[in-house]
Amino acid sequence: MLGVLIALGAQQVVDAIRWNREVAGFRASVREEIAINLGTYPYRAKQKQCIEVRLDELQRWLDGWRSGKPQSLAGPIGIPASRVIRTSVWASRDPGTFAHMPRAEKEEYAFLYDEFANNELHRLDERSAWIDLANFDRATMLTHQDQMQLQGLITRARLRDARLDDNAQRFIRRAATRSDLHPKDVPDPPVYDPNLCKRILPSVGITQTTVVRAG
Repeated sequence: MLGVLIALGAQQVVDAIRWNREVAGFRASVREEIAINLGTYPYRAKQKQCIEVRLDELQRWLDGWRSGKPQSLAGPIGIPASRVIRTSVWASRDPGTFAHMPRAEKEEYAFLYDEFANNELHRLDERSAWIDLANFDRATMLTHQDQMQLQGLITRARLRDARLDDNAQRFIRRAATRSDLHPKDVPDPPVYDPNLCKRILPSVGITQTTVVRAG
Protein backbone atom coordinates (compact mmCIF):
# COMPACT_ATOMS: atom_id res chain seq x y z
CA MET A 1 0.00 0.00 0.00
CA LEU A 2 2.80 2.39 0.92
CA GLY A 3 4.51 1.63 -2.36
CA VAL A 4 1.34 2.48 -4.27
CA LEU A 5 1.00 5.81 -2.48
CA ILE A 6 4.62 6.66 -3.16
CA ALA A 7 4.16 5.78 -6.82
CA LEU A 8 1.02 7.91 -7.04
CA GLY A 9 2.74 10.82 -5.35
CA ALA A 10 5.70 10.54 -7.69
CA GLN A 11 3.37 10.49 -10.70
CA GLN A 12 1.57 13.59 -9.43
CA VAL A 13 4.89 15.38 -9.14
CA VAL A 14 5.82 14.33 -12.68
CA ASP A 15 2.42 15.46 -13.98
CA ALA A 16 2.69 18.80 -12.18
CA ILE A 17 6.12 19.43 -13.67
CA ARG A 18 4.83 18.54 -17.13
CA TRP A 19 1.76 20.77 -16.86
CA ASN A 20 3.82 23.64 -15.51
CA ARG A 21 6.11 23.30 -18.51
CA GLU A 22 3.17 23.14 -20.93
CA VAL A 23 1.51 26.17 -19.33
CA ALA A 24 4.75 28.15 -19.40
CA GLY A 25 5.24 27.38 -23.08
CA PHE A 26 1.69 28.35 -24.01
CA ARG A 27 1.86 31.48 -21.86
CA ALA A 28 5.01 32.67 -23.62
CA SER A 29 3.52 32.02 -27.06
CA VAL A 30 0.12 33.60 -26.40
CA ARG A 31 1.66 36.67 -24.75
CA GLU A 32 3.88 37.12 -27.80
CA GLU A 33 0.84 36.89 -30.08
CA ILE A 34 -1.11 39.36 -27.95
CA ALA A 35 1.79 41.83 -27.93
CA ILE A 36 1.99 41.66 -31.74
CA ASN A 37 -1.77 42.22 -31.95
CA LEU A 38 -1.51 45.23 -29.64
CA GLY A 39 1.08 46.56 -32.08
CA THR A 40 -1.63 46.92 -34.73
CA TYR A 41 -3.00 49.94 -32.83
CA PRO A 42 0.10 52.22 -32.85
CA TYR A 43 0.84 51.04 -36.41
CA ARG A 44 -2.50 52.42 -37.56
CA ALA A 45 -2.29 55.49 -35.30
CA LYS A 46 0.69 56.79 -37.29
CA GLN A 47 -1.75 57.46 -40.16
CA LYS A 48 -4.43 59.15 -38.05
CA GLN A 49 -3.58 62.74 -38.98
CA CYS A 50 -3.52 61.86 -42.67
CA ILE A 51 -6.85 60.03 -42.32
CA GLU A 52 -8.51 63.02 -40.66
CA VAL A 53 -7.11 65.50 -43.20
CA ARG A 54 -8.22 63.31 -46.12
CA LEU A 55 -11.77 62.93 -44.79
CA ASP A 56 -11.95 66.70 -44.22
CA GLU A 57 -10.80 67.23 -47.81
CA LEU A 58 -13.43 64.84 -49.14
CA GLN A 59 -16.11 66.62 -47.11
CA ARG A 60 -15.02 69.99 -48.55
CA TRP A 61 -14.99 68.47 -52.02
CA LEU A 62 -18.52 67.16 -51.53
CA ASP A 63 -19.73 70.46 -50.05
CA GLY A 64 -18.30 72.25 -53.09
CA TRP A 65 -20.42 70.15 -55.42
CA ARG A 66 -23.49 70.77 -53.28
CA SER A 67 -22.96 74.54 -53.34
CA GLY A 68 -22.33 74.66 -57.08
CA LYS A 69 -18.58 75.30 -56.71
CA PRO A 70 -17.04 71.95 -57.62
CA GLN A 71 -13.30 71.38 -57.47
CA SER A 72 -11.15 68.69 -59.03
CA LEU A 73 -9.17 66.21 -56.94
CA ALA A 74 -5.46 66.57 -57.56
CA GLY A 75 -4.56 62.93 -56.97
CA PRO A 76 -5.60 59.51 -55.66
CA ILE A 77 -7.57 59.41 -52.40
CA GLY A 78 -5.46 56.62 -50.91
CA ILE A 79 -6.31 53.87 -48.43
CA PRO A 80 -5.11 53.50 -44.82
CA ALA A 81 -2.87 50.49 -44.26
CA SER A 82 -3.63 47.99 -41.50
CA ARG A 83 -2.24 44.86 -39.90
CA VAL A 84 -4.21 41.63 -39.56
CA ILE A 85 -4.95 40.32 -36.06
CA ARG A 86 -3.18 37.03 -35.35
CA THR A 87 -5.08 34.21 -33.62
CA SER A 88 -3.23 30.98 -34.50
CA VAL A 89 -1.73 30.45 -31.03
CA TRP A 90 -4.98 31.24 -29.23
CA ALA A 91 -7.10 29.17 -31.61
CA SER A 92 -4.84 26.11 -31.29
CA ARG A 93 -4.63 26.15 -27.47
CA ASP A 94 -4.71 22.72 -25.84
CA PRO A 95 -7.72 22.29 -23.49
CA GLY A 96 -5.64 20.45 -20.91
CA THR A 97 -2.93 23.08 -20.83
CA PHE A 98 -5.46 25.90 -20.75
CA ALA A 99 -7.30 24.25 -17.85
CA HIS A 100 -4.13 24.38 -15.76
CA MET A 101 -3.70 28.14 -16.11
CA PRO A 102 -4.88 30.48 -13.33
CA ARG A 103 -8.51 31.45 -13.85
CA ALA A 104 -7.91 35.22 -13.80
CA GLU A 105 -5.17 34.91 -16.41
CA LYS A 106 -7.37 32.81 -18.70
CA GLU A 107 -10.24 35.26 -18.42
CA GLU A 108 -8.03 38.24 -19.22
CA TYR A 109 -6.58 36.61 -22.32
CA ALA A 110 -10.09 35.62 -23.44
CA PHE A 111 -11.27 39.20 -22.96
CA LEU A 112 -8.41 40.57 -25.05
CA TYR A 113 -9.10 38.16 -27.90
CA ASP A 114 -12.78 39.07 -27.83
CA GLU A 115 -11.74 42.69 -28.24
CA PHE A 116 -9.33 41.81 -31.01
CA ALA A 117 -12.23 40.14 -32.84
CA ASN A 118 -14.32 43.28 -32.37
CA ASN A 119 -11.44 45.42 -33.60
CA GLU A 120 -11.14 43.23 -36.69
CA LEU A 121 -14.77 44.01 -37.56
CA HIS A 122 -14.02 47.74 -37.36
CA ARG A 123 -10.80 47.32 -39.36
CA LEU A 124 -12.43 45.39 -42.18
CA ASP A 125 -15.39 47.77 -42.43
CA GLU A 126 -13.05 50.76 -42.44
CA ARG A 127 -11.04 49.18 -45.24
CA SER A 128 -14.23 48.45 -47.18
CA ALA A 129 -15.33 52.09 -46.82
CA TRP A 130 -11.99 53.40 -48.09
CA ILE A 131 -11.96 51.00 -51.03
CA ASP A 132 -15.37 52.39 -51.98
CA LEU A 133 -14.07 55.94 -51.50
CA ALA A 134 -11.27 55.14 -53.94
CA ASN A 135 -13.93 54.71 -56.63
CA PHE A 136 -14.18 58.53 -56.62
CA ASP A 137 -10.54 58.98 -57.66
CA ARG A 138 -10.33 61.74 -60.28
CA ALA A 139 -14.12 61.93 -60.59
CA THR A 140 -15.25 64.71 -62.94
CA MET A 141 -18.95 64.59 -62.11
CA LEU A 142 -20.98 63.84 -58.97
CA THR A 143 -24.65 63.05 -59.44
CA HIS A 144 -27.09 63.42 -56.55
CA GLN A 145 -26.79 59.69 -55.94
CA ASP A 146 -22.99 59.97 -55.97
CA GLN A 147 -23.16 62.76 -53.41
CA MET A 148 -25.38 60.72 -51.11
CA GLN A 149 -23.09 57.72 -51.41
CA LEU A 150 -19.98 59.82 -50.78
CA GLN A 151 -21.49 61.39 -47.66
CA GLY A 152 -22.36 57.96 -46.32
CA LEU A 153 -18.82 56.69 -46.90
CA ILE A 154 -17.24 59.73 -45.24
CA THR A 155 -19.49 59.31 -42.20
CA ARG A 156 -18.79 55.59 -42.08
CA ALA A 157 -15.03 56.10 -42.31
CA ARG A 158 -15.14 58.71 -39.53
CA LEU A 159 -17.12 56.35 -37.30
CA ARG A 160 -14.67 53.49 -37.78
CA ASP A 161 -11.73 55.84 -37.22
CA ALA A 162 -13.20 57.01 -33.92
CA ARG A 163 -13.95 53.46 -32.75
CA LEU A 164 -10.49 52.17 -33.64
CA ASP A 165 -8.81 55.10 -31.94
CA ASP A 166 -10.88 54.68 -28.77
CA ASN A 167 -10.21 50.94 -28.69
CA ALA A 168 -6.48 51.51 -29.10
CA GLN A 169 -6.22 53.79 -26.10
CA ARG A 170 -8.35 51.64 -23.80
CA PHE A 171 -6.97 48.21 -24.64
CA ILE A 172 -3.31 49.18 -24.69
CA ARG A 173 -3.79 50.74 -21.26
CA ARG A 174 -5.69 47.69 -19.95
CA ALA A 175 -3.17 45.17 -21.27
CA ALA A 176 -0.29 47.10 -19.70
CA THR A 177 -2.04 47.51 -16.35
CA ARG A 178 -3.51 44.04 -15.92
CA SER A 179 -1.09 41.78 -17.79
CA ASP A 180 2.11 43.81 -18.25
CA LEU A 181 1.69 43.41 -22.01
CA HIS A 182 2.82 46.07 -24.47
CA PRO A 183 2.58 46.62 -28.26
CA LYS A 184 5.24 44.92 -30.35
CA ASP A 185 6.32 45.70 -33.90
CA VAL A 186 6.73 43.09 -36.60
CA PRO A 187 9.78 42.99 -38.89
CA ASP A 188 7.78 43.20 -42.12
CA PRO A 189 4.71 45.42 -41.60
CA PRO A 190 2.52 46.44 -44.57
CA VAL A 191 3.78 49.49 -46.43
CA TYR A 192 1.82 52.70 -45.83
CA ASP A 193 0.01 54.13 -48.87
CA PRO A 194 2.02 57.26 -49.79
CA ASN A 195 -1.02 58.81 -51.50
CA LEU A 196 -2.95 59.06 -48.24
CA CYS A 197 -0.82 61.92 -46.88
CA LYS A 198 -0.68 63.94 -50.11
CA ARG A 199 -3.08 66.89 -50.38
CA ILE A 200 -5.73 66.51 -53.06
CA LEU A 201 -7.42 69.90 -52.51
CA PRO A 202 -5.95 73.37 -51.89
CA SER A 203 -5.41 74.01 -48.17
CA VAL A 204 -7.91 76.23 -46.38
CA GLY A 205 -6.60 79.35 -44.63
CA ILE A 206 -3.01 78.88 -45.81
CA THR A 207 -2.42 82.65 -46.08
CA GLN A 208 -3.60 83.27 -42.53
CA THR A 209 -1.46 80.42 -41.19
CA THR A 210 1.61 81.79 -42.96
CA VAL A 211 1.07 85.26 -41.48
CA VAL A 212 0.69 83.89 -37.95
CA ARG A 213 3.89 81.87 -38.23
CA ALA A 214 5.82 84.73 -39.73
CA GLY A 215 4.70 87.08 -36.94
